[in-house]
Amino acid sequence: MVTVTVLGLALVAAMNAPAGSEDMSQKPASQAGAAPSFTTTTTPQGRARLRGRVLVYGSRDLVFGARILGDTADVATTTDAEGRFELWLPPGEHKLVIRAAGFRDLPVTVKLADQQDLVYEYRLAPDLDGNPYRTIVRQQREVAISSTTLRDDEIHALPGTFGDPFRVVKSLPGASQLAGFLPYVVVRGAAPGNTGYFLDGVRVPILFHVAIGPSVIHPYFIDQVDFYPGGAPVRLGRYVSGMIEGRTKAARRDRVYGEFEVRLTDAGGLVEVPLNRRRDANCRRRKANDTTLDRKARAKLDCRRGPARGSLTLAGRYSYTAGVLTLVQANARLKFWDYQARLDHKLGQNAQYTAFAYGSFDSIGTKVDPVPFLQFEFYRVQQRIRQQLPRGGTATYSLALGLDRSGLSQVQTNQWQIAPRFDVRIPLGERSNGEFGFGLDQEFSVFRADTAAAGTGISDYVSVLLSDRFVSSTGLYAELLWRKGRVDIRPGLRSDLYVQLGPSPTLPQASSVTHAFGVDPRLLLREKINERWTLRQNIGLYHQPPSFPVPIPGVESFGFERGLQRNLQGSVGYEFTISNRFILTQDAYLGRLSNLQDYDLAAATDAAGKNQITEFDDLVIRSTGLVYGLETMLRLAPRQRVYGWAAYTLSRSTREFDQGGRAPSNWDQRHILNIVLGYRIGEKWNLGGRLHVNSGRPYTAALADQSAVDALTYNRNNRRLPPFFQLDLRAERTWRFRSWNLQLILDVLNSTYAREVFACTLPNSGNAGFGMAPSSGGALGPDGCKQQGVHYILPSIGLRGVF
Repeated sequence: MVTVTVLGLALVAAMNAPAGSEDMSQKPASQAGAAPSFTTTTTPQGRARLRGRVLVYGSRDLVFGARILGDTADVATTTDAEGRFELWLPPGEHKLVIRAAGFRDLPVTVKLADQQDLVYEYRLAPDLDGNPYRTIVRQQREVAISSTTLRDDEIHALPGTFGDPFRVVKSLPGASQLAGFLPYVVVRGAAPGNTGYFLDGVRVPILFHVAIGPSVIHPYFIDQVDFYPGGAPVRLGRYVSGMIEGRTKAARRDRVYGEFEVRLTDAGGLVEVPLNRRRDANCRRRKANDTTLDRKARAKLDCRRGPARGSLTLAGRYSYTAGVLTLVQANARLKFWDYQARLDHKLGQNAQYTAFAYGSFDSIGTKVDPVPFLQFEFYRVQQRIRQQLPRGGTATYSLALGLDRSGLSQVQTNQWQIAPRFDVRIPLGERSNGEFGFGLDQEFSVFRADTAAAGTGISDYVSVLLSDRFVSSTGLYAELLWRKGRVDIRPGLRSDLYVQLGPSPTLPQASSVTHAFGVDPRLLLREKINERWTLRQNIGLYHQPPSFPVPIPGVESFGFERGLQRNLQGSVGYEFTISNRFILTQDAYLGRLSNLQDYDLAAATDAAGKNQITEFDDLVIRSTGLVYGLETMLRLAPRQRVYGWAAYTLSRSTREFDQGGRAPSNWDQRHILNIVLGYRIGEKWNLGGRLHVNSGRPYTAALADQSAVDALTYNRNNRRLPPFFQLDLRAERTWRFRSWNLQLILDVLNSTYAREVFACTLPNSGNAGFGMAPSSGGALGPDGCKQQGVHYILPSIGLRGVF
C-alpha cells in the first residue's frame, strides 16, 4: 500500500509539472537520453559552440525548421531535418529564443566558457492558438470536386464516434445513421448497400465490425477520409449513392513510433518502424580505423543516420466483448478482431513500392451453439507501385488479392478476388494548369457457396444468389482536370462491363453467360467569384449491379440479366466565408433512380404465408425513384480553440411501384440535424459534444380490417416513426511527459438514454425488409402496428498512450 501511494504521488507530480518549465524544456543531451556529439575539430580561441536538438514536448517528434534567435542578427540558425542545430558564440551568457510555427516561443539562457562545446535538448510545447484545432471539418477539394475531406486528428476526436474516422461521416450533410447503435451510413435516402467503401482505391465489403464494434481498420492507420455524397470522380464507381474512401498513411521514417489503446470492449495497438536507414559511410570508416582518436572518443563519435528508404507499419485490435457481455447476457457470444500491415520502400529516385495486407473477422452467436448464426470475414493483400513521370505526372500500378466470407447459420459463401488496376496522371499546359487522367479498374471474382449443411431446404432463388460462378468487372475511365483563371472544370467518362458465367436465371441446373454494361458521364464545375464566394455544380450518371439493402461480404454481383441500377444525379451549391470565422456551404441536389432492385414486401409476406417462395422474382421487383433535398453546413473556421459545425439536411426519397403508386422509400428521412461543438481547455482537457436529431423513417400501418399483404400493397409507408434525439459527449484528459503522452478518453453515445424506435411491425409480416420487421402477432397499437424500439446508452472508457 505504501509503494502504491508513493508511486501515485510521483505520477501526480510528473503530470502537474508545467510544460514550459526549464527542467522539462531544456536539458543537456547526456541527461536527456540523447547521445552527445563529439568531434576532433579544435574550437577556435575566444569562441564556444552550442549544439542541440529541438523536439515536441510530450513526444519524440522532431521540429524541422525551428529558428534559434539571439540578441543580434548574426546569432541565428535553423534546425535541420533531424531537428539539430549548431551555433558558434563568444564566451559568456546568452539569451536565446527558439521559435517554430505552431509552438510557443521557448526562451533559454546559456552560459558558455571559452572553447566550450555544449549539447542540449530542447522541447517545444504546442501553441493552441497558433495551430489548426484537433477537430476541423474541412471542405478540401481536388480540382472541381465537391466533397468533404477529413484529416489528422479531425477524424479521431468527434464525440460519439469512439475515435473511428469513418463514423465521422454520419455527422456530415447528406448522411444519416441507420440506427444510433449501428455503424451503417444512409446517404441521400439510399439503402446502405448503395454506398461504396474504398480503402486506398480498393473496394472493401464493410467498414465496421458487427453491432457496436469499431471500424475494421485501426483508427490511427487512416490518414484521411474522403466523403462523396455525390459528384465522385470517375476513378470511383459501381455504386449509385455515396462513396467513402479511406487513405492510409505511410509510416514515419525518422524514428520508431508506437501507440496503444485499451478500452472496455477491445484493445489495440500500432507501431511504425523505419527501414534501411543508412549511416554516413565515411564516418563509419573513420570510427573503425582512425588511430588519432582514443577508444573512448571513437566509441562516442556520432555517425548520424540519413533518411530511411522504407518503413513498416503494424496494427491490430482484438475484442474481449464476449467477456463483457457475459456480465449482462450470459448466453450471448460476440467477438471480432482485425489486423493491418503495410510496407513502404523506395525503388530508386522516381518510384515507391507499397504492400498492404489487412483483414477482419466478426462472429455473433450463442454459447450453447458452437456454430455462430452470423459470421463475416474478409482479407486483402494489395501491392502498389507509384512512379513519378516527367513534369510532375504520376503512374500508379496495383494488384489486390482478396477473400470475402459470410456465414448465416448453416449456409456459407466465399468470394476470391483478383483486382489489377492502373491510374495515370499527365500534366497539361506550360503552366501545368491542367491534367489528363485515365485508368483501368478490373476485378475478377470467383464465388463458391457451401449449402450442403443446410440440407435440401434451399430454394432455387437462394441458389441463384449463392451459386458457384465467375464474374468479371471491367472499368475504363478518363477525365480532364482544367483550371482557367478562377474556373475549374472536370469532365470525365467511366464505363463498366460485367460478365458472369454461372447458373442460368431461368434454368438453375443449366449454365449461361449473363452480362450488363453501364456508361457513366460526369461533369464537375467550380468557380471562385471572389475571396468569399465560390460556386460549384456537378451532374453525372452512376450505375451499380443489383445489391442487398446492407452490404454482406461475399454476396454481390448477381442478377445481371435484370440490368443495372441507375442514378442520374446533379447538384448546385456555393461556399461563403463569413468574417473569416465561419464558412457556410449549401448544396441542392436532385437524383432520378431507375431499375432499382427493391424488395416486394407484400409478395414476400403472401408467399411466405403460403410457403411459395421459389424464385428470385418472388422477393425482388424493379422500381423507380426520386431523391432531392438541400444540404447546409455552417462551420467554424480553423485555428480557433472552439471548434465545430452545424449540418442540416432536408431530403426526400420516394419510390414508384406498379401497385400502390408512389410512396416514401424505406430509407427516407426528412430532417437530419447534427451540431458538433467542442473546446480545448489548455493542454490537458478537451471537451466536446454532438447533438443529433432526425425525423422518423416511414413505416406501413394497417387500416381497419386490412391484412398485412393489403397494407403493404396499397398504403405502404403511410406513417412515420417518432423523431429521435441523441446527445453524445466526449471528455479527454492528457498527461504529457517528456517524450510520450497518455490520454484518458470518455466517450458516451446517447448519454440521455433516449429510446430509439427503429421499426413498427405488422402481424405475420415476415422478415422481408427494414421498413417492416417481423412480429409474432397480437393486437395492434394505435399506430396500426407494434413499435419496436430500445433504450440504450453506450459508454466507452479507454486509455491511449503515444510514444
